[in-house]
Amino acid sequence: MKNRSGMLMLTAALALAQGCDMNEQQVSAAPAAEVDVKATEASAREDESFDGLFREAGKEFNVPPALLKSISFVQTRYQMVEGAEEFEGRPSAYGLMALSGAVLEEGAKRAGVTVEQAKKDARSNVRAAAALLSNRADALRIDRARADQWAPAVAEVSGIESEEGRRSFVQNEVFRVVRLGLGTLSKEWAASGQGMAVEELGTQTQALAGPDYAPAIWRPSPNYNARPMGVKMVVIHTCESGYSGCWSWLTNSTSQVSAHYVVREDGGEISQLVRDGSRAWHIGATYDCANNSGVECGLNGRSSNDFTIGIEHGGYASTVNWPVAQIDASARLLCDMTRDHGIPRDRYHVVGHGKLQPYNRTDPGANWPWTDYLNRANAHCGCTVGGAILTRYNQLGGAGGFLGGCVTSELTTPDGIGRYNHFQNGSIYWTQNTGAWEVWGQIRIKWEQLGWEKSALGYPITGELTTPDTIGRYNHFQNGSIYWTPDTGAHEVRGFIRARWEQLGWETSPLGYPITDETGTPDGVGRFNHFRKAGIEGSIYWTPTTGAWAVYGAIRAKWAELGWEKSALGYPVRDEYAVTGGRESEFQKGFITYNASTGALTVRMK
Repeated sequence: MKNRSGMLMLTAALALAQGCDMNEQQVSAAPAAEVDVKATEASAREDESFDGLFREAGKEFNVPPALLKSISFVQTRYQMVEGAEEFEGRPSAYGLMALSGAVLEEGAKRAGVTVEQAKKDARSNVRAAAALLSNRADALRIDRARADQWAPAVAEVSGIESEEGRRSFVQNEVFRVVRLGLGTLSKEWAASGQGMAVEELGTQTQALAGPDYAPAIWRPSPNYNARPMGVKMVVIHTCESGYSGCWSWLTNSTSQVSAHYVVREDGGEISQLVRDGSRAWHIGATYDCANNSGVECGLNGRSSNDFTIGIEHGGYASTVNWPVAQIDASARLLCDMTRDHGIPRDRYHVVGHGKLQPYNRTDPGANWPWTDYLNRANAHCGCTVGGAILTRYNQLGGAGGFLGGCVTSELTTPDGIGRYNHFQNGSIYWTQNTGAWEVWGQIRIKWEQLGWEKSALGYPITGELTTPDTIGRYNHFQNGSIYWTPDTGAHEVRGFIRARWEQLGWETSPLGYPITDETGTPDGVGRFNHFRKAGIEGSIYWTPTTGAWAVYGAIRAKWAELGWEKSALGYPVRDEYAVTGGRESEFQKGFITYNASTGALTVRMK
């Protein structure tokens, strides 16, 4: 963990970020509250919104309504999906029951509806699935009164080719959900005496742990090759199907696709398919940093598979509400891999498939909870953000915004007054009186050089903002400001000098932007800042007896030639003003006058 005073790598990153003009604020939703995952999952399973459709179709085709409901929950969580292509050669899924390809066509025919109706009408979609199940039950001559006898019929309508995948889909997902309970329909099935008994759910045989992530199950895919370089990024995908159908497709040699991990919808299981150190075949894009905010442009032209780890998630790019349990399980995995490979947890290194391959992919979709996801990964890595700092952090996009992931938990400032978190690309500081504000880039570097909150500036009282002329950036602090432009760099201005600069019009004044910090004069009496605008330099000089006054242009050049404040003129006592034929500045002991017609400069003493 980086310490507060020696964040050299962070400082370099900040300098790069400011130079690349990456200071735009990205506002995102606040993270999901910590919830009881089991209770949330139970509530989702027991949702009765479509129970009427399951009852109707079940009665018509003599299929247990609870079984239909369980399949729907496992496949789509009761969402009317319109799947997108994730893997070439694999047909898109539709409706509450996630019917696709030949299964969809046959189901529609047996239910007496068109394929289009089965795709887009919830009732037709459920009836198509029920008709298929009934047909398979007849063909297999199963005893419909015995719940466990439905297993081969459910397997056949799953659309999964792999026997292992079918078995997992039926036993570890569909039947597991039935045993956990689906509300009223489960109770009705149990009351009929034909339902599935509540029994120990551990039906899965002993499996090998993932070689890179021990909580995962190792299901090796043959679809990989050697990785030519180190891991730089993580790509977030959606399967456009349920979990078992996803990993079984990715472990099929004929599919010619793979990913490193697949995360189940309830977060209860993760499959590792390819070692982190190997190159999975999960993204069909050549890297172009223009798709990624100009980050890692040195990777341009390389296959994105060369330097990425791919995480697939059971679900769809059209998913509206992602399961908290799935997001949390994936965030734990993300913490582990980013920590192992030194990957920044930000939106530029943890990216959506559609971001890097925008021409034909959209996953993980518009509703993927980026802020919550990255915040959870940071928390699992032992770095937490809370209170007012968290509120401000989330307003800026959280770990997915320009600040990136946290690198310290909340700490107390050395002066004992405030609190702060350092992030990958900046900091947020808070006090009771000032609130919570971000400081980053070259402005933060300057503030650090001056002494952080113990400097003459004190704490920030604004976030970083764009100047009215749109050229520069600035933060205001309790006792001053720091202004930055690509041309002038970052410099502080404060006290009476800042007040005079403000009266003159800030950076829109004849002075322009500061090009020095406030500095003591050689005679030890006064203070000054130098400024520059369009190549012309100016200054504001202050002493306790004269106050703060501006001098610039040709008059300032003449004063400098004479020896500044150590000249016979002394310090300025007025800003430059107009006189007949030109301009003039008054000093303690005389005047410098500029003739606009001739360009002549004259000095007269008082």
